[in-house]
Amino acid sequence: MTTLVPLSRPSLGPREQAYVQDALASGWVSGTGPYVERFEAALAERLWRSHVVAVSSGTTALELTLAALGIGPGDEVIVPALTFAAPAAAVLTVGATPVLCDVSPADWTLDPAAAGELITAHTRAVIAVDVLGHPCDYAALARLGLPVIEDAAQAHGAAVGDAPAGSFGLASVFSFHVNKAVTSGEGGCVATDDAELAARVRLLAHHGMTPQRPYVHEVAGRNGRMTNLTAALGLAQVERWEELVAARRRVGERYTAHADGLGFGGRPVRPGVRASCWLHTVATDPATRERLVRLGRVAGVDVRGIWPALPELALYRDRAPRPWPVAAAVSRSCAWLPTSADLTDEEIDRVVRAVLRPAASGDPVVGPDLRY
Repeated sequence: MTTLVPLSRPSLGPREQAYVQDALASGWVSGTGPYVERFEAALAERLWRSHVVAVSSGTTALELTLAALGIGPGDEVIVPALTFAAPAAAVLTVGATPVLCDVSPADWTLDPAAAGELITAHTRAVIAVDVLGHPCDYAALARLGLPVIEDAAQAHGAAVGDAPAGSFGLASVFSFHVNKAVTSGEGGCVATDDAELAARVRLLAHHGMTPQRPYVHEVAGRNGRMTNLTAALGLAQVERWEELVAARRRVGERYTAHADGLGFGGRPVRPGVRASCWLHTVATDPATRERLVRLGRVAGVDVRGIWPALPELALYRDRAPRPWPVAAAVSRSCAWLPTSADLTDEEIDRVVRAVLRPAASGDPVVGPDLRY
């Protein structure tokens, strides 16, 4: 089946081409170069942070932050039960134990009260994921008395009041994967106001050696660096940040105008929060969610059910010590619609005609019983 409307696609233009061509012409194509420094500086200003370290992916950013905090075997890290698997996997990668916590019905992000009940003598940190572009309740999480790592991978352009997503917690991490509002293809960053933590992350990402003492490895590090080519693309996107974020919001608003009239819900938004539109999410019942996915596959529209709750996966089945009813309900009843900055009104209307309307009406699906 040909995909006529993909789930997401990057918005790339002349600025991206010019910066990448300039990086190529300079010969600086690996993990050092002027575009990396410019990319980090632009992000630091955007995120209200003193230090930003550009790295190879959002997952690498999580792993490096945990390692820089000295988290490892015998330690526990609280992670939301509703998220992409990367935060829990990063905890396992450093040898620690992810403890999965339910999310709040008010915003689908980590429930601070539930998290408080999971704290033990072994708990070292909390990874708070800004799920589907909605920042967590960081004031409440701060009262837990634990280091908080903000995973803002899906929240480019979101804010709580005037404070941007990425400005909360001891450190924050971003992903610039191709399906994000601001992309460098792959790539990520760690942002913090803690100079010592930033230096430790940078050291670990550079094989454990400093530029002042090449080939003298102070610790066992890894290669987590972002290339100059990747940073050139990322810088061009950061300079278009407002444009790209606003374009996705427009897509979400057009979907909402149609979906509300068809009986579909959306993600809840806490007062005082400006959520961003990563992938536009519709909420319904599990049976209708499956119809959406099947109709999309028949029509060549990439509609997907959102991730399963992490405790439903064999790898994490024993990592949730308390019930997780909200994460379970959300994961089984929500779907993503195609979302890109340059998605046209005609493409949005195609999704509505081919998927949303027949799913809402209960019309039979014409074609094979295709499932996500």
